[in-house]
Amino acid sequence: MFRSYLFTAIRQLQKNRLYTTINLIGLAVGVACCLLIFVLVRYETSFDAYHSKVDRIYRVNLNQLTPQGQQFNGCNYSPLAQAIRQDVTGLEQATGVYCLQRYQFAKDHNLFEDQYAFFADPHYFDVFDGVWLAGNKERALATPNSVVVTDAFANKFLGGLDHALGSTFTLENKLPLTVNGIVQAPPSNTDQPYSLLISYASLARFLPQSVNNWKTVGTGATYVVFAKETRKDRINAQLEQLIQKYLPKEVAKNTTFHLLALKDNHDRNYDYTSFTYDFPVPVMIILAILAGLVAFIACINFINLATAQALKRAKEVGIRKSMGSSRFQLIMQHLSEAFVVTALAVMTGLLLTKIGIGELNKLYGGEYLQFSQLTQPASLLFIGLVTLVITLAAGFYPAFVLSGYKPVLALKSQTYSGTAKGLSLRRALVVTQFIGAQLLIIVTLIMTNQVNSFKERPLDYDPKAIVLIPALRGNEAGQHERLRQALQNVPGLLRYSFGNVGNETGAFYTNPQQKHAGIVSYADTSYIHAFQTRLLAGKNLSASSSQSPAQVLVNESLIKALGITNPASAIGVTYTLNDQLVTIGGVMKDSYTQPMSNRIDPITILYNPEKFTGLVLAISTGGAAQTLQGIEAAWKQAYPAYLCKYQFMDESINRLYGEYNLIFSVLSVASFLAILIGCLGLYGLVSFMAIQRTKEIGIRKLLGATVPNVMLLFTKESVILILVAFIIAAPLAHVLGIALLMEFPERVTPGVTLFLSGFLLSLLICLLTVGYRSYQAAIQNPVESLRSDD
Repeated sequence: MFRSYLFTAIRQLQKNRLYTTINLIGLAVGVACCLLIFVLVRYETSFDAYHSKVDRIYRVNLNQLTPQGQQFNGCNYSPLAQAIRQDVTGLEQATGVYCLQRYQFAKDHNLFEDQYAFFADPHYFDVFDGVWLAGNKERALATPNSVVVTDAFANKFLGGLDHALGSTFTLENKLPLTVNGIVQAPPSNTDQPYSLLISYASLARFLPQSVNNWKTVGTGATYVVFAKETRKDRINAQLEQLIQKYLPKEVAKNTTFHLLALKDNHDRNYDYTSFTYDFPVPVMIILAILAGLVAFIACINFINLATAQALKRAKEVGIRKSMGSSRFQLIMQHLSEAFVVTALAVMTGLLLTKIGIGELNKLYGGEYLQFSQLTQPASLLFIGLVTLVITLAAGFYPAFVLSGYKPVLALKSQTYSGTAKGLSLRRALVVTQFIGAQLLIIVTLIMTNQVNSFKERPLDYDPKAIVLIPALRGNEAGQHERLRQALQNVPGLLRYSFGNVGNETGAFYTNPQQKHAGIVSYADTSYIHAFQTRLLAGKNLSASSSQSPAQVLVNESLIKALGITNPASAIGVTYTLNDQLVTIGGVMKDSYTQPMSNRIDPITILYNPEKFTGLVLAISTGGAAQTLQGIEAAWKQAYPAYLCKYQFMDESINRLYGEYNLIFSVLSVASFLAILIGCLGLYGLVSFMAIQRTKEIGIRKLLGATVPNVMLLFTKESVILILVAFIIAAPLAHVLGIALLMEFPERVTPGVTLFLSGFLLSLLICLLTVGYRSYQAAIQNPVESLRSDD
């Protein structure tokens, strides 16, 4: 019986190819959205799940109250892991790591760069799983200057697995390393995507200031494995004792440790920093809702187009019923047609999903999402469920309506679908579609407006013409002066400045009872020229080191915090900065310091060459390639043992919006797809109306109606439907948009113009759709229209 339904359904769909194609496109897009978000969510929720002890592994996070406010840090003090092993009971193991996110190394007189080198203690593989390919697991990380490399690293840099073990290379031109082990590279869905694991004993030779340091926090993290019967409150109490034992009293009273489960580190880590990136659950929920909304709109589109075809099939239904077909058989027949279209849509959707995965991987910057994830049992079950739900959601109502026609009326083409009730329902469905579509459009505009309001703020300089070298490689042999001299001859280089801008925070005050927090930067006398900063009062920094107290450059926000309103009055004022007396020598104009905030932090800039760790270069945009080559050549003269790694400032700023860029990309695509599918649904409704009113159109044209008059019959109603949808969607979009903006430290209130833009965009696209179909109906020969039996 089902086979008969299937063949009949296929013949019927072949007969109505345009109708089938439109439905197929709409449903395929809906299916592809669901599958894409399913793959993305499956990937993002699987981080570090491959570790056998994942349910018992916790990261010890740091929570401190500082003069700058509450600080949440996924990194911790470097000696903490050893202290936990000594003083805390109820744990199976503890391990500490120290991360270099990017590093350079020399091998056979060649320089290379890679990312994610971890200094790890010998207990690392007692906590985390790893597949060993060569070397001794127990001893590989036990001695200084030893390193474990991944198979990917060995194949890329060391000549393959057969040659890697025992080979040597030098890290950052100062730490010689010998390969004592090879492991399989960890999967991409981990917060520790290491390429190197260096013995923790080597850290004392690489960064001696970071070892046994209970005063400052670097880029290390501590992980513990609970014993099987251990409760978290028991460990928390002992961690509190460690704080009191090891930290200075003033720091200890404002410090707590927070245990975060490893399985929650990636998607439920809302405050603490990680080595890679976080993908919060609320973002996944938003994406899932977007995918579901697009699929829902596609189902409504199917219903509209199916019922628009109802009149053409009225006689078929009448004949079938006259021949003895039951209503159940007719329902099954129409559900079979829905199933065939849905099955074809799923197959097409899988193809679109494969293309979409490639585009998402471009946003990720690597081949992280894999189409093969959809071949896993859970994925196949999800695909089957999607097929079933869409078949029932899209096919049930048309099947119910078509099977309900009375044989006599159906043979006369006087069907249920011609009643006001049927038409009203289809209008309601179109309104629902455009509520969803306009909701997406307006929310996208709200989010885009929020970020653009920060991205497009006026700056004194052009970020596309600013090149950053964030990491200079020391100045022990006068490399800074050598680099400065070499830069003099670079064509297209306008200005440059050595410094360390914005990497420190500190407390400042004139009254110890009223301390303020601000940014502490270090720069040379060229800083204000490189950034074209306007000096409001006083003078520039001085290269003289004999001044006491030190002369500093400050911004307007700092003098306002000190209670000074006039920049000229601030010159010569002395205040305390991190327990050091400084004197204001110059006041510069405020500039924005936060990527997602209009708040401007107080800034103090000091001249201290020992603190210069970076370089800012302003270049001419014409001939940039030649200028960059010149910069690299100058770098080689100062640092021949290091690669020159630079970035443009606009790219650096854009990376600060990474998570939001992904959301905006998905929102924009979802909005486009929703309005596209919505227009297909509107096309279906206009088609239904054109068929229903064929004779009316013919009579109107015989009585003198023009083509524009006839087109107005259809466009007028469509405009009303879109307006009704906008009236409902606008307040919903406002509430949803404001809810999404809660993630931002400051929010830009969306204006009326933004909502009207969303409405006009929807209206324009829909009028083009309706205009095309109504024009087809309007130019039909009235004689042929009056002869129509439909």
